Amino acid sequence: MTQPQTEPHKASQTTPHFASQPEAQAKSSSVPHSTPHSNPNLGQASDSSINPELEKLAQQNAELIGDLQRTRADFENFRKQVDLQREQAKNLAKHATVSKFLPLIDDMSRAIKAHPDLLAPVQKTLDKTLKSLNLAQIDSSVGATFNPEFHNAISMEDDESGKEVIAEELIPGYLYEGQVLRAAMVRVKHQ
Repeated sequence: MTQPQTEPHKASQTTPHFASQPEAQAKSSSVPHSTPHSNPNLGQASDSSINPELEKLAQQNAELIGDLQRTRADFENFRKQVDLQREQAKNLAKHATVSKFLPLIDDMSRAIKAHPDLLAPVQKTLDKTLKSLNLAQIDSSVGATFNPEFHNAISMEDDESGKEVIAEELIPGYLYEGQVLRAAMVRVKHQ
């Protein structure tokens, strides 16, 4: 007396049944897990299917590490560029500020030349202040060699022979941190 077997999977195909999450977890926990040691054939098959996955993950990992290293390098370059721009802006601001004081320095120098006995202490203070600001006067003394990088010739004698030397300094020039802040205005003669 054998009873005809019914096919239960056909019934489930006609009416879809979606398992809830707790049901799915219960079913998966009731299925015994196999380990590579319990079935040697299963271990070999899973190793061959895992190998490409591991290679793919290793490749993705290497790509992500490369991206991270490039991003770090980009950030370091950006930070250095920002620091450089900040330093340049600071130097430009100092340069502009010191430039605005040049007319005052010129007036003080003229006053000191007019009354050296009265303003000798002011001369010492002015020299000390200029030195502390890394501001140096360009050598434009009479007889010094004319240098177009440091001197602006206002007039020149007609004689083209000989070496060009400074005949008179009209307005002093200054170097700020080794760069020309203002060229000295001079009269030039040939010697």
